[in-house]
Amino acid sequence: MPPFYCPFPYAVSPEAAEVDRRTVQWMDDLGLFQTSTQRDYLATQKVGYFASLTMPHGSGEGLQIASDQLFWLFTFDDMYCDERTASLSLDELVQLLGRLARIVEAPAADMLPGNPWAEGLRDIRERLAGYGTPSQVARWAEELRKYLFGLIWEAANRSAGRIPTVNDYTAMWLNVTATGPSLMFIDISSGYEVPAADMVRPRVRALTEMANMLVGWDNDIISFNKEVFRKVRYGYAELQNIVTVLAHHEASTTEEALASAMAMRDRLMCRFLHLSDRVRQEVRPETARYIHGLGEWVRGYLEWSMITDRYGDPRNPGDPVRTDRVPLPRAWKDTPSDRSRAPLPVTSIAWWWNV
Repeated sequence: MPPFYCPFPYAVSPEAAEVDRRTVQWMDDLGLFQTSTQRDYLATQKVGYFASLTMPHGSGEGLQIASDQLFWLFTFDDMYCDERTASLSLDELVQLLGRLARIVEAPAADMLPGNPWAEGLRDIRERLAGYGTPSQVARWAEELRKYLFGLIWEAANRSAGRIPTVNDYTAMWLNVTATGPSLMFIDISSGYEVPAADMVRPRVRALTEMANMLVGWDNDIISFNKEVFRKVRYGYAELQNIVTVLAHHEASTTEEALASAMAMRDRLMCRFLHLSDRVRQEVRPETARYIHGLGEWVRGYLEWSMITDRYGDPRNPGDPVRTDRVPLPRAWKDTPSDRSRAPLPVTSIAWWWNV
């Protein structure tokens, strides 16, 4: 795996260790695991550090809710999506996602009683309502609903053994990765609020989507080796990954597809840097702070991915098979592999170059 171009400085909240400890306790209290082996595996994922690296200026309950939500997203994705068993049909998954969406909309609704993931989502929603503003809660809820909708698309592709086009994949991956609701905690965790009128400005929306996509593509590149290993060893469904999509539609090798994926994310990074520099000069201080936070989120995800076992050890918890760790880059590129200012040839995101 080659190094990444990401010219944002390293930063981490001083509360990282305590946030991580409390998130593990939250997992234990709710029972967000199936076996003790899985519980021990999840407890070492350093999710509290993930929140603290991506939102380094966050603190207190705002940062804690952000960390707990990240943990919920990881465990829910593992349980019901990427690695869902044949015992859960596509229809059953759709029904589950619809009920979870109702909890997001109305946490008092009596949906999925006794389901730990339903109770975890309800707890996040209720705590957020008591901490954030109504506008912040509303925009988070909208992004969470988009994530649940995206999971239906992903599950349908997996069930059909279908590899989507690059254009479709890019458009839907903005929802499937769950980065959208996580980015909404940038200001919440730090105790300020981006004005609603600014959040819907086309340039701010474009920057938010670009950060979302950078994290999504970076995750694809970092997790590719693990996903291939688990597909072969455990029989998990067809990969939904930018490397696989490019290799399929360009009839290229994995190495060539990886190079294409890195070039795409580097060109996108250059566009993000150029536009964010311009927009921060035009907006209110809270919005400029949020835009800076988007860059910190991208860097923080990469930093966390290098220290967590989630990507370094490809095995399922408790699997005794011996295997090498996935090699992850320990250095950073100084220059992008593609610095072109032309839009990427992906029509679903071309508007990012037109605002």
